[in-house]
Amino acid sequence: MKYDYDVLIAGAGPAGSAAAKALAQKGLKVLLIDRKAFPREKVCGDGLTPGAVKLLNELEVFDFLEATQIYAINAIRFVTPRLQALEVPFQSRHDKAGFLIIERRQLDHALLQSALHSGARFLQAEVSGVVRRQGRICGVTIKKEKQVERLTAKLVIGADGAGSIVARSAGVPKIPPTHRFLAIRGYIKGFKTMEHAVEFIWTSELKPGYFWIFPTGPNQANIGLGLPADLYQKKSINLKKHFFELLNRPLLKERILEDMAIDGLKAWPIPLAGLYKTPRVFDGAMLVGDAGYWVDPLSGEGIHNALKTGMIAANVALEAFDVDDFSASFLRRYEAEAWKELGPVIRRSVWFVRGMRYAPWLLESFFWFARHSQGAFRRFFSHLSTDFEFVLRD
Repeated sequence: MKYDYDVLIAGAGPAGSAAAKALAQKGLKVLLIDRKAFPREKVCGDGLTPGAVKLLNELEVFDFLEATQIYAINAIRFVTPRLQALEVPFQSRHDKAGFLIIERRQLDHALLQSALHSGARFLQAEVSGVVRRQGRICGVTIKKEKQVERLTAKLVIGADGAGSIVARSAGVPKIPPTHRFLAIRGYIKGFKTMEHAVEFIWTSELKPGYFWIFPTGPNQANIGLGLPADLYQKKSINLKKHFFELLNRPLLKERILEDMAIDGLKAWPIPLAGLYKTPRVFDGAMLVGDAGYWVDPLSGEGIHNALKTGMIAANVALEAFDVDDFSASFLRRYEAEAWKELGPVIRRSVWFVRGMRYAPWLLESFFWFARHSQGAFRRFFSHLSTDFEFVLRD
């Protein structure tokens, strides 16, 4: 069978562009497909952990970003439902890779430019399904200008996010509400932010979800909230209404300035990684990033895992081309390697979230203990996080 491309990648976000760059650099004919033209808005918290920044350095993405588009973070502030507050300065465990805030509109465009610079191609079109031959996925169908076309490839990588068409077409079942977050975010100006510090605020209504404040500059920030989908359904929470209710509570209301304005308020679903089993590889296809349910279930952070799974999938794809084997049995080494890299942190996050769900006193007790036993706090987070080395103040 003659193929149009070596690899077709649905979705040009972090996972898709990372995979495309790695594959194109090795001389493969790679096409990235996304329904949006870039740069485009992408709903997100915009936070990049040091681990994610390390991967972005490896992908040479900062060559395509301006310094004015980057805001550095050097501390995290936690607030519990009973208003215990703990501000923790930190150091990155990765050389030349700190915690950064970069709007996804700019970040994803830079990632795509990096992939194109390495030889990948881009097509603005909507992926509508997969093409099969003798039961094996060997391409995708696309809609472009009201026309339906078929594109074929030896390998398809689904990097098309939470509502992945590739995953759905491949037969991946919808994950239950307990493994999904719903979030809403906006950009606020005229609000007193903590300089170079991000904030996580838990409330009794959201826990194990949280409200976040990620500053993008003086008195401006990406702010939002996220909570488990089953809690959203059970309590019939109106995300937009609850967003403004929290913003008007004393803890935050006192920080609102006279010229306060909020723009770009949007909601989106977040598929969380967990200990459940979900298919991520098929004959002729792999799922990466949010499409593969790789988001950290505690923090809701998905960019690092998207980049990492995209790069791991690319490495396995290169091995598959070496031996001309694109069977699910061969491609499973992608999932095995991804779990080896990401599994330990995901497992710890799962257990921490379960503790907050089923033992409400755990969070308060933990932060009381953290404030009174700095050494124990540092040791705990050294196991929970591979990115930060926390330094508690006296």
